Amino acid sequence: MCVFASNFNQNQFLLCISRINMNFKTVLSYSDMIKTKIFLTISTALSLSACQLISPLMVDYNGVRRDVAHWINNHQLMSMQKKRSLVQLSKAQQKLKHFAEYDATEQMKVTQENQIALHCARIHITESKISQLQQQIYGSANVSIQQQYQRLAPKLKIDTTQIQCE
Repeated sequence: MCVFASNFNQNQFLLCISRINMNFKTVLSYSDMIKTKIFLTISTALSLSACQLISPLMVDYNGVRRDVAHWINNHQLMSMQKKRSLVQLSKAQQKLKHFAEYDATEQMKVTQENQIALHCARIHITESKISQLQQQIYGSANVSIQQQYQRLAPKLKIDTTQIQCE
């Protein structure tokens, strides 16, 4: 700190000003560093929230019930591939609710679609997650719908080597 005395000469004044200037630069650089940290923190937060907003756009939820799509999308740590598999399975499983009402050709088509969706889902997703999805789709009627499907579904053998999963 500069102390002003009556015999203060020009050299001392310039030395004092240069010290003040260096201290000011230090404070300024510290301020810039804080601003940079704040900017980086805000940028990171915005990019993460933008990913959450864009995430539903990368998975096509068309044909999936809104509550089921919301359930799938709320699994933040799940990869896009797993979400796509759950969506594909959900679309196929939703049709099982009215399986008894379909004619024989429609039942065959729904059975094939369901088996393909289950095959693709099992590649990426655990059985417990598939069960959770079925519980989300059917609710309390889950067991009865699955039993009805098992009873009415035509026995169909699919060639898993010919299946191309998304």
